[in-house]
Amino acid sequence: MPQTKSHQCGTTARACASYVAAAMSLFAIHCGPAHAVTNVVLFVADDLGWNDVGYHGSEIRTPTLDRLAAEGVVLGRFYAHPLCSPTRGALMTGRSPLKTGVLIPFEPWFSTGLPSSEKLLPEYYKEAGYQTFAVGKWHLGPNHVMYHPQNRGFDHYYGHLGGFINHELHTIWRGVDWQRNGTTVHEEGYATDLIADEAVRLIHERDTEAPLFLYVAFNAPHSPLQAPADAIAEYSGIRDLDRRIFAAMVTEMDRGIARVLAALDEEGLNDDTLVMFMSDNGGEENLGADNGPFRDGKGRPWEGGIHVPALMRLPGVLDAGSRYDGIVTVEDVLPTFMAATEVDAEWPQPLDGINLWPALSSGEAVEERAVVLARHNHQQYSIAYIDEEWKLVQLPDPATGMLRYSLFRIAEDPYEENDLAAERTDVFERLIGELDALPRAPVVGMDDTPIPTATGLGGPMSLPPDNRPPNRQPYAESARTD
Repeated sequence: MPQTKSHQCGTTARACASYVAAAMSLFAIHCGPAHAVTNVVLFVADDLGWNDVGYHGSEIRTPTLDRLAAEGVVLGRFYAHPLCSPTRGALMTGRSPLKTGVLIPFEPWFSTGLPSSEKLLPEYYKEAGYQTFAVGKWHLGPNHVMYHPQNRGFDHYYGHLGGFINHELHTIWRGVDWQRNGTTVHEEGYATDLIADEAVRLIHERDTEAPLFLYVAFNAPHSPLQAPADAIAEYSGIRDLDRRIFAAMVTEMDRGIARVLAALDEEGLNDDTLVMFMSDNGGEENLGADNGPFRDGKGRPWEGGIHVPALMRLPGVLDAGSRYDGIVTVEDVLPTFMAATEVDAEWPQPLDGINLWPALSSGEAVEERAVVLARHNHQQYSIAYIDEEWKLVQLPDPATGMLRYSLFRIAEDPYEENDLAAERTDVFERLIGELDALPRAPVVGMDDTPIPTATGLGGPMSLPPDNRPPNRQPYAESARTD
């Protein structure tokens, strides 16, 4: 943080005060806002589709996100990975899941987590003197405390470690997964509201002498589909019950974001806080989401699974109501945040993300680069490889397990309707060669038992909640410490 120097004044106290005020005014004119003390608030939604926000034309009402879009810059080509943990690992490290090995979701019984050799976003901020707070979903390692957020750079953590929860009972696989800094919290309330409550409290009770990095990771609108009855009633015009509940979950999340933004405003932080919103992957359309007009959804490398809503706002710096249509990936968030806040960080390992702050804040051109969005299914990789105008899709055939490929001129064909693999064999073979040459770390969690059922009661793809009472030890206290 900048240090204020004391001055010896040989005049009256009033004259000395005038001198200091004039000096500070001159500093502000010539130097502008002190970005080194800019606060950062990062909101992440869970399984939110492209057409699930109002500013993209959805029937779902998101007035807060719409306002942020009007006050900031919409990221028109923001790419996440097809699943939760790969995206969150890339967000925290600025590195590709192919290099970190975080390519499958961390299930509650996994013994491993995001490798401890990786340096995380909050660690950079903590070293720079920031307060670092995380609330909500973690999903980067449940069963050893070394992987928990309060041991990975966050000063404070409140939320759940797993990939999904009963939004009212705060359970997963019949164990309570709701904690504050390693101690289970047994409390009533809708998870989205509780996450917002904690974020608001932290803003009001923070150390006002230090800048703030606040990570707010909602579990909404991930299944099971649950929302307050009055919120669901607001969408009585939606005939499909799943979509109706999903819409209510999104609007409740939007209201939570509004409360957090109001707290920033009450504390006088609005104009000095970089706010970002993003989804961790596309939505699951069988569970109420809508990725239209893009193809497919969560878990797959088609545009519907990886091309997600995202925006940034910083008043006076980012042009209000603007749109950036260059490619932005989740790996870019870390180096872009570091540049925006003028934190001089050294990367212990090479990053895959790039600093896009000059492009976003002043329109500087960005050199084209190839990006890769990936996941693993315990047998094969699913990958989107985008190189300038081209997109190569690699998918395992569900019947044979053999890899299948498709090629699209993605800028002209964003809905992936015209496969050019047979027509443009030169591009097709080049991109396959480049993709195959990419280094790949061992997949973290491959030695852990695969999920027994995804769609059964209590599974991550289950529409109804598992309302059976807990019958196992809470996850916070069951985590290993040895």
